[in-house]
Parts: sequence; C-alpha cells; structure tokens
Amino acid sequence: MSSASSIAVVIWFLSANVVLAADPGSDWEVLHRGLYVGTTLPFQGRLYATSLCSNQILQLYPPPRQEAVENSVVVGHVPYFADRMDCDFLLVESGGRMLLVIRHPDLGTNALDWLQLQTFKLYEVDVNSHRRCKLTPVNSLGDRALFLGGDRCLSVSARDLPSLSGNSIYFSLPRDPIVVHSLGTGLSEALAELHDMNDRIRPSVRPFTIADHLITYANRVV
Repeated sequence: MSSASSIAVVIWFLSANVVLAADPGSDWEVLHRGLYVGTTLPFQGRLYATSLCSNQILQLYPPPRQEAVENSVVVGHVPYFADRMDCDFLLVESGGRMLLVIRHPDLGTNALDWLQLQTFKLYEVDVNSHRRCKLTPVNSLGDRALFLGGDRCLSVSARDLPSLSGNSIYFSLPRDPIVVHSLGTGLSEALAELHDMNDRIRPSVRPFTIADHLITYANRVV
C-alpha cells in the first residue's frame, strides 16, 4: 500500500487467520486476528478483501479507527443470494471503479458441461457510501475484459488489445485453462485445452497469446 508520502507493507497467510502490517520506520504489527482472507484489492489508498469464510467485504488497511466496535473491519456484504460454499467472491479495479465479481453455479441449467454451469454477477462497490459499501449491479463492462485468478484479478481494455473480447470475463476451469464468458450473450467458450482427456497427450507447443499470458499472471496454477 502507498500514498504520496509513505509505503506500508501488509501481509497475510493462506493457512493462518492473521494479517500483519508495517509502516515506514516501524516494526511489524498484528492488524487483525480471526480473518481468513480471500482476494484482495488495493484501492484509493486502502486495502480491501473478501472473506474466505463468509459473505463479508473487509477493509484490512488502514485499520478501523473505532477498534472497540464489533466487526468494524466489515465494510459491506455480498448479496444474500450468493452461498460462500458454492461461489467465488472476487474484487477487481476496472476503469477506476471497484467491482465485486460473483462466480456461481447457473441453477437454471441441467447441463453437465462445466462451461454451461458457470455464470457471473457484477457489482460496482462504492466505498465512500457512509460506513457500509453500496453495491450497484453492473450489466456491461464496455470494452473492458476481466481476468480472474486465484492470486489476483485484473481489467484490461480490449480496444488496446484487439485479440481480446470486450465485455467479457476470462477465467480457468479444471479441464480448461482459459475460458471466456461473454456478458452480452451469457455464453462461455474454452479457448485452449490442457491436454487430450482420453489419451492424456498434450498438444504441441504453440505461440502463447495475450490471453494466455494474462490468465497466467492472474493465476499461477495455470
């Protein structure tokens, strides 16, 4: 985290429920205990996160001023329809806005294909709306394309990268390392296969695309 005059370092651990921070010239300090952090996003000089164990949106840094207030780190909640056991809650900055992306099963289909079972809901997160975030549904990304991963998420302009599709979300599935979901049509398409699922043979090495590199940046396990 940084501002015009200083840089703060904030760290957390996937296997521990603690968040540490250090400001310039200071020792490490425990900011939070009992928090299992999901995805994080530096935004407007603050560090936000989703929780791995609940539908809460958290402000990790700077710490809340009113430490005595219960759940003061919680600045918002994911809409009630989303079950944490079945959904991914992701934060990403896109065009100067903070977006909450909910990836969830499509309950309206009986398809067995993973591609048809994934769908998305997007919300703009207004962190300046009093004490709790205001969530506004987002139906279109315009020329933006989102890349969602386990390590980080990012937004790029398809206008600057014409090989990408605007108003789309790129992500990974166990059998499909790169999938693109169109918000306009609601359909998903696999762009590459990891290997032949019958003979377990990898395809020959091919030139990697911009989408390959961006999804790898977002998700190290690809």
